[in-house]
Amino acid sequence: MSKNAVTGWLHNPLAAALGTQAKIAVLRILWRASVPVPFREVVRRSGMAYGSIDLALNDLLEIGLVEEVAGGRERRVFLRTSHRLAPTLMQLLQADGDFYAAFRAELRAAFRHSDLTTVVSAALVGGVARREERIGDRIDLVVIGSDRTGLELLRPRLEQSASSMCNTFGVALHVIAYDVETARAMWRTRTPAAERNVEGAELIAGAPLAEILGG
Repeated sequence: MSKNAVTGWLHNPLAAALGTQAKIAVLRILWRASVPVPFREVVRRSGMAYGSIDLALNDLLEIGLVEEVAGGRERRVFLRTSHRLAPTLMQLLQADGDFYAAFRAELRAAFRHSDLTTVVSAALVGGVARREERIGDRIDLVVIGSDRTGLELLRPRLEQSASSMCNTFGVALHVIAYDVETARAMWRTRTPAAERNVEGAELIAGAPLAEILGG
């Protein structure tokens, strides 16, 4: 049993099923699997500690969401699709798996309009590009335009996109916009942190940041 055991779990089944990152990791792995998965393979795929996955798996077995294959030398488990929570959880796991890809696709779509030709580069930087963003962190998007006038015309569209992303994905999108000339001038006096951000940037539109800044 986990250290922070859920009491009254029949009255609060989502807390019992999804109460820790380890439980979510187990369910995500088993949902994607077409055959029972060896316990050690669950641990390996999760990237988490053996003990954390063991506690999570025991809880999920107890509430019946996960079932263990009887017999055999190796412990193997699978998601019990007949469980009342299973269909809804599978839909939730699908949304979870698609969440960042949908966020990125919607952001890219904002730069596909014909009136956005002024953009020479747009990229996510910082924690989100490194997959290290925390709840409440702002999501930094660097946009480099061909000229200052074009950027000013573009700004209302970017602000509208930021508002839309907040409503749809719950993120605080922070747009940092420069024209090429200003961006390159700043790059000449760059800090090590700025170099790391540019090296790890995730391209959304146009050419890579490093290519534009070094041009």
